Amino acid sequence: MTKNGPDRETELMRYWIHFFAALSISGAVLAAQYDDEILYDISGTVLDKKGHTFEVLWFYRLDEESWEGEGTLKIFGKDYLSLNLPFMEVLIQKSVMSVKYPEEDQVLIDYFNRRDPSNLFAVLLSEFDGFVVEEIMAGENENELTLLPETPVGFDRLEMTVDNATWMPKNIHAVSGEEMEVKVNVLSVGPLQDRDLLKSARLEAGEIIDLRE
Repeated sequence: MTKNGPDRETELMRYWIHFFAALSISGAVLAAQYDDEILYDISGTVLDKKGHTFEVLWFYRLDEESWEGEGTLKIFGKDYLSLNLPFMEVLIQKSVMSVKYPEEDQVLIDYFNRRDPSNLFAVLLSEFDGFVVEEIMAGENENELTLLPETPVGFDRLEMTVDNATWMPKNIHAVSGEEMEVKVNVLSVGPLQDRDLLKSARLEAGEIIDLRE
């Protein structure tokens, strides 16, 4: 016996509600997979096993103080990174991070926490783990992405512009409340020539403070 009347209309309504709900869930899953692929492509480019040398313009603000200067950023896979700026030098070698402040002639050494969402180096070397894509604006030659953290700790958001052919970042802007801001403009990118030197490098200063002790 074929149903008709109100019962039939109710069943049809339920069917279409479930159908469109299923479409929405499928679309969300596909969008999330697509976003994950984009972050994977960007990380794969930045963390290439052959390494990269970036000439950068680096801006850093903490509360009312700010510093800006051109320098060199070197990244070799997920375990090695160096940054040489007029106001700061950074060296990351696997689980150890050293930071030199030239004005104080001081080097601080500590364990490197690659799960620290308030450390831009940790975010880069951890393949943007803990961040999700909120928005993508596609242009002719570049894509603009806005990333949000999965937890309320660390940066409030990351904004990136990447080349849409190579996925190489052109600039990064990271903000943490009103207290901290980091801007990185990539001026040029080249191959890393001194991989072994990056592994054995040491930061020297008049005072060495090892916070691991």
